[in-house]
Amino acid sequence: MSHIIFGSFDTTGKFIIAPYEIPMPKVQTNYVSIPGRNGMLDLSESYGSVKYRDRNIAITMYAVGDYDAVVSELVNAVHGKNMNITFSKDSSFFYVGRVDVSGIAKHNGYCQISVSVNAEPYKLKQSATTKSRTGNGTLTLTNLAMPVVPSVTATAPATLACTIGGVTKTFSVPTGTTMLPELVLPPGNLVVTVTTSGKVTFTYREGAL
Repeated sequence: MSHIIFGSFDTTGKFIIAPYEIPMPKVQTNYVSIPGRNGMLDLSESYGSVKYRDRNIAITMYAVGDYDAVVSELVNAVHGKNMNITFSKDSSFFYVGRVDVSGIAKHNGYCQISVSVNAEPYKLKQSATTKSRTGNGTLTLTNLAMPVVPSVTATAPATLACTIGGVTKTFSVPTGTTMLPELVLPPGNLVVTVTTSGKVTFTYREGAL
C-alpha cells in the first residue's frame, strides 16, 4: 500500500493514501516584445539554463476507526513546516517543501485529511553522490538534470581543470573541504583533470524533475 514519509512522520499503518498526482514544475519563461521584430524574443535561458517554479502537490488521506489521536499526531508533526517528503512510489528521491494541512473532514468511522505541499521543483536523491581520485588523472562526474555545486575535499593541495559550456576552467583547491561556486556540474558527464599528490573527493546531491 502507498505511504508517505513527512520528515520523520510515516503514514504507514495510520493513513490510507488516495491516488495523487505530482505535477511537473512550470517553466519560468521570459518573452520580450521588440518593435519591428516578428514574434517574441525568448530570454528564458538568459541565465544559462531553464529555471522552474515550485510544484504544488495535493494529497488526500483517510484515517479510519478511532482516528483523533493519529490526526492530531499528523497535524502537530507536519502542519506549516518545511521538510523532506518521500513518496513510497518513488522512494529513491525526496521532495523538499512546506506542508499545509488544509482541511480535516470528520465523519462517522473515518476522517478525510487534505494536505498540500509547496515543493521545490527538483526532487533529490536520497543518497549523496561521492566520486574520488587519488593522484594525478581524470575523473568523470555524472549528474542528473539539476545543476549542482559539489563540495571538494582534498588531502593535499590540488588543481582541477574542466570544460563547462565550452569554457575551460582551472581551480586551485587547498587541503580540506572547499566549495567552488563557479564549479557547477551540468546535466550529464563532466570530465575533471586532477593534479595532486593526495586524494580529492567530490560530494554532491543529484536532483531530477
